[in-house]
Amino acid sequence: MKKSILKMYALFATVALVASCSDDDSDEHDDHHHEDFAEMESDWVRLTLINDGNLEVMQANSGEIEYTVAGDFVGGERFYTTTSGRYLGVVDREGGKVRFFDSGIVNHDEHGHEYQAKWANAELTSVLPTHFTASEGHILVFNDGDGSISHIDEAQLEIPSYQPVTYTLENTVAHHGAGFRLHNGKFAATFKNNSQPGGLPQMVKFIDAQGNVIDDNGGVEVGTIHGDATNGEYGVFGATDGIILVDDKDNIDLIPNADGLNAESGNWLGTVKGHDNSDMFFGRASNLGVFMINPMNKTIDNIYPGNDVANAMFSFDGSYFIVHTKTNNIIVFDGLTGSKLIERTIEVANIPQVEAKKASKDYQFKDPEEEASPVLVTSDKFLYVLAPNRTQIKVLEIDELNHVHTIELEDAVEGMYKNGFSIEGEQHPGHDH
Repeated sequence: MKKSILKMYALFATVALVASCSDDDSDEHDDHHHEDFAEMESDWVRLTLINDGNLEVMQANSGEIEYTVAGDFVGGERFYTTTSGRYLGVVDREGGKVRFFDSGIVNHDEHGHEYQAKWANAELTSVLPTHFTASEGHILVFNDGDGSISHIDEAQLEIPSYQPVTYTLENTVAHHGAGFRLHNGKFAATFKNNSQPGGLPQMVKFIDAQGNVIDDNGGVEVGTIHGDATNGEYGVFGATDGIILVDDKDNIDLIPNADGLNAESGNWLGTVKGHDNSDMFFGRASNLGVFMINPMNKTIDNIYPGNDVANAMFSFDGSYFIVHTKTNNIIVFDGLTGSKLIERTIEVANIPQVEAKKASKDYQFKDPEEEASPVLVTSDKFLYVLAPNRTQIKVLEIDELNHVHTIELEDAVEGMYKNGFSIEGEQHPGHDH
């Protein structure tokens, strides 16, 4: 009822003002919730802006900068939001370091707390830390330089003395690999068949909580593996021969490629996405678009056939899966079923061509699509779009792609990332816990 009334008010306002604008931008003709955006978005959602070498933490629904922290960037770093929304993992591959930016926003389910934003004391130092996977509060970094894995317990990052743990694995070598933690406490990571050339792996093995390798690949060996994702119960690895599926019951299986996917054409699912709140996974092939992976049925189905995908992501709560094309078309799918919901072409700032997007000198494999988009950020309900002028952030409702608000920035920003979380109803900002 509230949404219907708001839409009616917006229609009257539009007629009265005789407004007009282009259909291919998030302009004011459908800015029908502008006055209520502050109430519609959670008080705990933050946008962390990269601006003049600093990290600026903005409260999304007010547009106010809460904290500014020096970035001390070295160039080519990749940014990843952790599952709690509190931290950004910042990966400097060439420098062998992973840092953690603490937004200060703490989720206690029914309420939240806000503390001073800062860099966490914990840092990971390893050899070519590359692949960053976060699930259920646990982060795994795969170190390409020696095939080791590093585990970070996100809940411990606030403890000043905490440091990540790195496991040097038996019978592994340096390779461009990936891994994650399942909710039974075991890890799954890639291994190479050393008789195969190149820097990409061919198999997956489990590793126990103490870092001991369970030397069994389940009989699954493929030509090449790249990319992984997990929801804690299941995990998937992209491969030339299909999807390698693992679960928390110690099973390793191969889901064969869907029609059109094969190593010979170069069209295989080398980038996969998962979310703790979704049973489904989504993968991308360079010329064949986006596929949904069902781990229960062990099926792979094409849901978008375009060859123009620039980036793709889950909404922060996993309800939606959003595809961003090279022509700035936004396509929204149901994150639980893969059903297409809506699409719209909008105006978006260009994604910067930074050092991290160049092909790896070590393995000659280009995988910039694994980075979070610095120009599109989602909360549970809203899509935040950095405008081409980089001094505005357009806010769209994900379910209808209506433009509801514009955040005006004082200066042009290089990019933005999501922090914080969403809760409904009373926010309890003064709760003492």
